[in-house]
Amino acid sequence: MIEALLAVLALTLIVCWRCACQTSGGEHHFVQSQSHLFLPEDAVLRRHVISLVHHEIEATLPPRPSDSVLLRHHQALLMTKLEQRLAELRHYRAC
Repeated sequence: MIEALLAVLALTLIVCWRCACQTSGGEHHFVQSQSHLFLPEDAVLRRHVISLVHHEIEATLPPRPSDSVLLRHHQALLMTKLEQRLAELRHYRAC
């Protein structure tokens, strides 16, 4: 849990830093809400964002079943929801 919180904090700081570097005329857009996440270009950060989204989705689902057929359906549902959420995140821009 603390790792996910630290990952979100690190991503927010990076976004704020990038926005500060790219803004002109003294305008600063430091507000980055949880619903406006983006997929970073850096592979490590992208992996952390995908992992965070994966854990958020998995937390909303029922516990993992032990039966192999149910487990396969559970994983398929999880991957479908993950693909949908990542498709939403690709439409957002950092700044």
